Amino acid sequence: MRAPPSLAAAFAFASLVSGPARNAAQSPSLPIYEREVFTYPAIERRNPFQPLHLGTQTGPRFEDLTLSGVLYHQGLGSVATLTDRQTGRRYRVREHDMLGEVRVVRIRPEEVDFAITSFGVRREETLRVRREGTKP
Repeated sequence: MRAPPSLAAAFAFASLVSGPARNAAQSPSLPIYEREVFTYPAIERRNPFQPLHLGTQTGPRFEDLTLSGVLYHQGLGSVATLTDRQTGRRYRVREHDMLGEVRVVRIRPEEVDFAITSFGVRREETLRVRREGTKP
């Protein structure tokens, strides 16, 4: 989109004039465009321009997840398998992965630590692998 010729000519004229003549050439009728840029670090902060609730895109609720299994390897990194009890969908996650509002903090041989952030409040939870024949 191009600016109207009169506006473009006024800006071109104002940029050519310097010193006291420039101040006289600038009038309050000419708009001054300034752009403000915002950046938000992704660590521990929510982007205020994102809605609080994104529907089904937020992932499963933490309360619906169970830890199905862990593939543990100290050197290469570990993978945990989580199952959503409501939908039956399985998720494979590594340390520092995000799953909706849940961040995987640490994976150990039989349990996984999570940090859950809901509406700016953070809490930590741990899920353990349930063995066959044991009570929850």
